[in-house]
Amino acid sequence: MGNKRKKESHLFMLTDYEKEEEFLHRRHREGWRLLKVTLPGFYTFEKCEPEDVVYRLDFNPQNPGEKQSYLQMYADYGWEYVQDMNDYSYFRKKAEQVEENELEIFSDAESRIEMLKRIFVKRMLPLMLIFAVYMMTQLPYLLFGNVSSGVREGLLGVMAAIVILYVYIFLHCGIGFYQLKKKYRRGKEL
Repeated sequence: MGNKRKKESHLFMLTDYEKEEEFLHRRHREGWRLLKVTLPGFYTFEKCEPEDVVYRLDFNPQNPGEKQSYLQMYADYGWEYVQDMNDYSYFRKKAEQVEENELEIFSDAESRIEMLKRIFVKRMLPLMLIFAVYMMTQLPYLLFGNVSSGVREGLLGVMAAIVILYVYIFLHCGIGFYQLKKKYRRGKEL
């Protein structure tokens, strides 16, 4: 059978959790079961028999005292807990043993929209705040501070790269939030 473990690197943004679920589902069907995920997007898989196993992610940061009852609730519905990473909980369930409507961890669109709100408040708003503070503190210094022109140009180049990265993240996630919310409200695939 060869190598029993493999690592892959994939970058999924905050609103790409459904794409990540499909990625993990596809790997399991190919015979690679998820062992763990670490930042920034490193996946460790273990060789297994190919199976149709559904993966679901839930973003629901828990207080330590509530975590056990949270995990028990999913276990009661047949979901195997894999791990937590960055406040996302990873679950899986064999697709062949359940009905189609049991392959979701959310029972309604409003629960999905609530998860989107949690992601926005706990992850997007802090990113926006960090970006705003960075811009407010660094831009005046670079434009009006006592910095040589060569250093200023280099630092402005670094700042431009950071701005481009943040704008990409904000646009990607903003569009993702909009599309997911629209999808959940309609109750069907985009």
